[in-house]
Amino acid sequence: MEQSTISFLLTKEECDLLERIIYLEPGIDEVLDKATREDDWVRLKFTYDDLKDCLEAISFEMIQSGSPKVKWMTLYEKLERYSKLRQHVVQQGRTSRKKKNVGNVYVFDVQMIQFPSKGKKIIRTIAISGKKSLYQFAGTIVRSFDFFFDHCFAFYGDVNKHPISAQKEIYELFVDVGEEPTAPHAKGVKKTKIEKVFTTIGKVMLFMFDYGDDWRFSVAFKGIRPALDGERLPKILNSMGKAPMQYPPCKQ
Repeated sequence: MEQSTISFLLTKEECDLLERIIYLEPGIDEVLDKATREDDWVRLKFTYDDLKDCLEAISFEMIQSGSPKVKWMTLYEKLERYSKLRQHVVQQGRTSRKKKNVGNVYVFDVQMIQFPSKGKKIIRTIAISGKKSLYQFAGTIVRSFDFFFDHCFAFYGDVNKHPISAQKEIYELFVDVGEEPTAPHAKGVKKTKIEKVFTTIGKVMLFMFDYGDDWRFSVAFKGIRPALDGERLPKILNSMGKAPMQYPPCKQ
C-alpha cells in the first residue's frame, strides 16, 4: 500500500541543516532534490516514515556534533509536530513499516596521515552499512574527527600517490555538483555505494577533504560482519589520538 505523505514549508536555512545530515539518512537527499521554492520558503514532501528517519538523524547529529544545538532543536521540534499529524490522517488499512535492509556492516580504520601528534597515531574505527554511499561515508569520517562537513572531497585508489589525474580510481564530489573533476574518468560519490568500491578486505584508499587545507586520511577496509539486531549505524567503534582543530584560532 502506498505510504501517506505530508507536505510543508521550511526556510532555506533549515534546508541547509538537512543537507548536513544526508550522510546519515539518504532519503533526505531525494526529498531535497524534489523540493520547490515558494517565495522565500522551500516546500518539501515527506512520507511519514521518511520523516521519522529524518528526526532520528537529527537526534543523532545533535548528540555526535559539537555544533550549537539551538537551531537543530528548533528544527527537530517543528518536524516532530508534523510527524504527529500522522495519527489524524484517515487511512484505509494500516501501512506497514518495512524493516530496513542495511546489508552487511563494513568496518574501517581511518587514519589521519599528514598531521601526526608527537608520533602518535590518530585513528577512528568506523562501522557503517555497505549500502551507504561514499558521500555518507565521507560525512561519517569527517564528523568522527570533529570536523565540519563543509568542503569538497574525494576518494582515491592509491594512498601513496598525490590526488592528481595519475590516480586510476577516483570518486569525487566535483562530479555530483557539476564542477570539473581532477580527471575525466572520475566518478561521483552520491550514488556510489561502499560495497561497490570496497570489494576486497585489506583495500586501502586515500580520502582527501578540503582541497585548500588538504586534510588526508588513509581508509583501510578491515572486515565485514552481519548487522546486529537494533544496531544504530554508522558508529565509531574505537577512537585513538586527538585530532587537530579544523579551524585553529588566528594568531594575533
